Amino acid sequence: MQRINKKLILLFSLFIISSSVVQAQIEDYYSEAPGFSLGTTIGMSDLWGDIGTASPIDHYMNANYRKNPKFMGGLLFRYTFVPAFSLRFGVNFGKLYASDNFNEDAAKKATSLEDDAAQRYYRNLNVRTNIWEGNIMFEFAPFRMNTESNRSRRNMQPYITAGIAAFHYNPQGLYVNRATRREQWVDLIDLHTEGVGLSTSGATNTPLPNLWQMAIPMGLGVRWDLNNKVSLGVEYIYRKTMTDLLDDVSDKYVNPQLFAASLSPEKAAIAADIYDKSWVLIPNYQHNVGDLRGNSTNKDGYSTFSITFIYHLSSKWNQWW
Repeated sequence: MQRINKKLILLFSLFIISSSVVQAQIEDYYSEAPGFSLGTTIGMSDLWGDIGTASPIDHYMNANYRKNPKFMGGLLFRYTFVPAFSLRFGVNFGKLYASDNFNEDAAKKATSLEDDAAQRYYRNLNVRTNIWEGNIMFEFAPFRMNTESNRSRRNMQPYITAGIAAFHYNPQGLYVNRATRREQWVDLIDLHTEGVGLSTSGATNTPLPNLWQMAIPMGLGVRWDLNNKVSLGVEYIYRKTMTDLLDDVSDKYVNPQLFAASLSPEKAAIAADIYDKSWVLIPNYQHNVGDLRGNSTNKDGYSTFSITFIYHLSSKWNQWW
């Protein structure tokens, strides 16, 4: 995985250098004309939920994260109305992953088990999910608002983007069999690990989440217009979702007897081992019913840091602005 990360860094470096060289060789002044364009995006993806680290810095800087990068890519269809405003439709597919193991180094330096990093590490949960996403987003290039200025016609332009998205997910957790220590990825929603969707007394009385959810994507980027047909860029987009169960962690530990009362014997056994995995690191340890398992006040999110390629299909070169 470290070799993959080095290749990604080299790819980004070559992209920046080549873009600068090409920009120096072409006309200094250019402004995107109205018209349609097609594009692709590919980059790294991250899950921002209850599982994992508390801060983005700890997330990106720890070695356990860098060993298991995930990616997302897709296609986009775009229409430019005027140089400063565009509308785009995108379809993406990717993978998300998060693990409390990301807190290992910080937990070992903690002076108390009450330390946040220690609490997260010994909770010992992890999650992965595939993501299918469709989105509609506006792009705004602020420097191209005034088309009379030289800045508006520079080939390199920053932009901001926001819109609305729908996505499908299905979180899986790494199940460790208590007797054999055999590991297996299993679907989490069907296990009701926090009692969600169970009608048994003592459950949360909360319905199961829909695996299709809405999100608000927002981000920023920089695009290099290499000529009147081709553009390259980099962008970061964060999606604020409408669910707190993207990683299947939200609220409190429930009574494990709920599983036996509501699920099949096989699922109940798996749920009892996976809802609280502290025992893997601390033998025989189990959280009390009602202890916090997550933070229900914050919705989950996910993000991408991507390279973009845009090909302009048509242009109205009788510029009216």
